Amino acid sequence: MQFLHPLMLWGALAVGIPIALHFWHQKKGKPVHWAATQWLTEKDLQPAKGIRLDNIFLLIIRCLLVLLLAFLLAKPILHWPKSDAEYQKIHLVQENTLLLNNYKFELEEALKKGEKVYQIGNEAEPMETISTPSSSVALHPLTLQTCLNKVYERNREKGNLKFELYLVNSQALGQVSNIIVPAPFALHSLIDTTQKPLRPYLEFSDRHKVYVNVTNQLTSGTALPLHQKFEPQLVHSGAINVLFVTKLKADRQLLNAGLKALTEVYKIDFSIDEAINPEKHYDWVFSDRQLPAVANAFSAKTLFMALNENDISPNPEWQTLRLDDEVRTNGQLPEWLGQQLVRQFQLNPWQKPLSNRQLTALFQPSVSAESSGVSGADKAQLPKVLFLVFILLLGIERWLAIRKNA
Repeated sequence: MQFLHPLMLWGALAVGIPIALHFWHQKKGKPVHWAATQWLTEKDLQPAKGIRLDNIFLLIIRCLLVLLLAFLLAKPILHWPKSDAEYQKIHLVQENTLLLNNYKFELEEALKKGEKVYQIGNEAEPMETISTPSSSVALHPLTLQTCLNKVYERNREKGNLKFELYLVNSQALGQVSNIIVPAPFALHSLIDTTQKPLRPYLEFSDRHKVYVNVTNQLTSGTALPLHQKFEPQLVHSGAINVLFVTKLKADRQLLNAGLKALTEVYKIDFSIDEAINPEKHYDWVFSDRQLPAVANAFSAKTLFMALNENDISPNPEWQTLRLDDEVRTNGQLPEWLGQQLVRQFQLNPWQKPLSNRQLTALFQPSVSAESSGVSGADKAQLPKVLFLVFILLLGIERWLAIRKNA
């Protein structure tokens, strides 16, 4: 069960109010003398002072009323588990030799049943046959998130979707805090210990190369070390295209200083623009406002870095990082930019796997996925039933209170 407004559950703390009023009501009243007192039989309607609980049933009902009201305001959502036969299964598979060999039978059976199988990637290409790839491709979590969103949009009209995710358990998945799955899902993972990853590298002017060495430090040089294995193809060649979109001169000066520091230390070339050039594709974008959608200038590979609280990305599927004030003021900007460079181009492919607990916590279902097990009629009936129970309890409480003068 989930709640649409979980903060309203704090209202359950008000359960102490009827308990406090109950004890206050037990205090012995003081007799008031007036002219007609002599013809009345003295009767004390108030119970004696003490800490014992009288009218316990009435007190329990009042406490239940407070708790039920908080529960109603939090808007609960029930989850009725469905059998696998009720779902339209969609299989997403990472391009990895060991992974495909391990789950080949399951995937072939899925194709025979008419279930859709997609290869995880920015384009989310469907797989007609299950063939072992010639090489294994490292998976970036943002690529997986983009693929999930695209496949869901393509198939959402069918309803009752369920994702079957086939992934290699790698520390690289932990680069993001959460991966949101828009439908119910099952996770199938394994640890690939058969391959040592080839390290990517960048190349700039004068054949100057930037890579991560064996001690996991960003390094630059004119030649690659012979004792490390690198990718045969460059991840990036030439200057990194950077766009500044900000009216503040101080921000531009700060960013220029940070990029200049990277150039001096690692010989990284940057091509900086302060206005969008539609003929260029930007690798880094710093902005303090929402950016327009320009076909060639931005893509899922562009790294968007916001200078304030705004979401600057023109596409909600593309991640926006925020440049914290602490990074700006403490002289940490060059180091922070270097970390983003390593993450964006995956210069340090991790091999250490996540624990089962970390992997499970990483994948989070969206609210629509959590509530997909409940039909619209069930969602509408639940608040009505709870409200009816609330009215009945309120009527019982009023009847008992009047009857017992409590």
